Amino acid sequence: MGIELVILIGIVGAIVGSFANVCVHRIPRGESIAFPGSHCPHCNHAIAIYDNIPLLSWLILKGKCRHCSHAIAWRYPVMELVMGLSSAALASHYGLTPELLPALSLFFLLWVLSVIDLETYLLPNVLTYQGIVIGFLFSYWLGDWQSSLIGIIAGYSLFWLVARLFLMVTGREGMGYGDFKLLAMLGAFMGWQALPFIVLASSVVGTVVGLIFLVLAKRGLRAEIPFGPYLAMAGMIWFVWGDSILGWYVRFGGLSA
Repeated sequence: MGIELVILIGIVGAIVGSFANVCVHRIPRGESIAFPGSHCPHCNHAIAIYDNIPLLSWLILKGKCRHCSHAIAWRYPVMELVMGLSSAALASHYGLTPELLPALSLFFLLWVLSVIDLETYLLPNVLTYQGIVIGFLFSYWLGDWQSSLIGIIAGYSLFWLVARLFLMVTGREGMGYGDFKLLAMLGAFMGWQALPFIVLASSVVGTVVGLIFLVLAKRGLRAEIPFGPYLAMAGMIWFVWGDSILGWYVRFGGLSA
């Protein structure tokens, strides 16, 4: 793929990142993502098209609403930048192949779900359920619907079983149902083969980062920590580099044997 097309897809990704911000703000509140149009959440003044250009408008306005001068959260330009860079990187990696469209769709869902989980400790059903359906349809299109179906069932069942055992042993909830559905969604997009790595990587990194956060924040071990972002990052890694990781594991295993 030519550099011009990669840049174009990156720009479109940044525009989609602006829409992702709308999803992050409105979906947890049960609001429509279509109506009303873009507006300041503080003064409710409609945002003009020239004030809604990804990244540039935030810089020109110096991070403040043109009408009420209230600060615009850093999340808005960061999400636009991340979505733009992710889209360009995926376009460069996959080129104009059938895998590019599911890659862009999955990354959009994972970024939105991760930010919502960080801000609200929620993984909305409207995103995870639709993600499961979209992932399965893409897998059907690419000819691997059996692995996708097993991935959906195994992803949900695995975390459900872990949560039930934790509840039986400790008498308290240890994992939200949104995490079950997110793992099922990842299984839908990538098949059951991706689940071992995703569960292992997210658990290890989540535990280490979570403990560091609890210590620095001086919060108790029972404090709630969003697990969705760790699942999302592990899923992104496997989606792009899963074959390389599996090949490295096979070679490493063969040398060890």
